[in-house]
Amino acid sequence: MFATLLNPRSFASSLDEQIHLVRQLGGPFLSASVVDLVAARSAGLQTGLLLRDQSDASLADQVARGVQESDAEIVAIHTRALDTPMDERASNVASLVRALRAAEGRHRMIITLGGSLAAQGASAWRSLPMESLLFDPIEDPDGWRAAATLPGECGVVLALIGGSGVAPVAREVLLWGLRYAASLGGRGGVRVGFTERPGRGWGEDEYASPAAGHAATYAALRALLDLTAADRETLERELDPRSISPVARIARRGDSRETP
Repeated sequence: MFATLLNPRSFASSLDEQIHLVRQLGGPFLSASVVDLVAARSAGLQTGLLLRDQSDASLADQVARGVQESDAEIVAIHTRALDTPMDERASNVASLVRALRAAEGRHRMIITLGGSLAAQGASAWRSLPMESLLFDPIEDPDGWRAAATLPGECGVVLALIGGSGVAPVAREVLLWGLRYAASLGGRGGVRVGFTERPGRGWGEDEYASPAAGHAATYAALRALLDLTAADRETLERELDPRSISPVARIARRGDSRETP
């Protein structure tokens, strides 16, 4: 599994530091800035061009131009096209498909943050020329219904850490979510990643200044990443044992009954 930052500019002022932070997480460098992507690519990072789908017929042209200018390996489109019932979204989905086809040969990611990912079957997913999906299972828990039908060869990236006005989620639950995503469709951990939960204005202001609290968010991302690669002994030491072993859960219950 890997982690990354949706908006590196919120975590550090200098581009060099942004690149360093993303490198430590092991995931791609995502940005709407072609200049930043070129620099990150020169530094040896995999890069992803972020674009916002405004249901505009020119989106496909923007994709083609952005890929040519940045040479990004990933094209990530933040869209609300899948946020409506099937019978109401035909034109929006058609625009999205044209944009995805314009990025053929690249890794194409659909980002659904800020909306509600409508449930759809495997055939609907296969009609979208895409390689991965990014959604927020905390803001949109019903998104799991759609993710459950996503073909196993497609990647899943979960927005898990941070978010204003949201109580921290237990690490045990976050780790469970990552493992569940890996289990769906026999996907495996290599096709699962996670990132920060962006503020409500994300996608509209890609160039926000570093905000208070982002250091803690980054530390939490690193800590969760370490847990995804930890051995059983480490997990039992760091986490509630009831989240790891049924036997440990039974033992814990027995201990509680013996306590006065």
